[in-house]
Amino acid sequence: MEFEKLYMFNPFNMSEAKSEDIAETYTNLQNELVNNPDNGAEISKNIELYANMNYLVGEMIARITEEYDTLKVETSIKENKALYSARKEWKETNEEKAPAISYFEAMAKEQVQKELKELAGLGARLFRFKKAYESIESKQNALKKRIESIKYEL
Repeated sequence: MEFEKLYMFNPFNMSEAKSEDIAETYTNLQNELVNNPDNGAEISKNIELYANMNYLVGEMIARITEEYDTLKVETSIKENKALYSARKEWKETNEEKAPAISYFEAMAKEQVQKELKELAGLGARLFRFKKAYESIESKQNALKKRIESIKYEL
């Protein structure tokens, strides 16, 4: 078996990989994990596999973060334009004093409701990937402690 799989992904071209390919690679790495490793070599192999799995999760976090940030900026711009247009239209068609700004903000929010929902979905997805990353890190640390205890038993 090949054990030196740490850093098996090139960060310079990882952004070119399709998300589906990353998911498939993650699943393949997951399938290579040794269930209930009982010696140093198996534990080391799992640590390396978890490191690579974490790299893939980190790549997905980067992609989702980029998508989230881009949508957030686009939504903000669209909302601000809608707010400006609503106020301008009010001033052009009404002689009385304009309502409070919160009235126009609510109208603008209504126009970006779909984008805000999508933004919330991306935020939730990002949260799940971050939790997966932390979980894998915890598993790696537990395996590292286990391998240390094996060293001291010998």
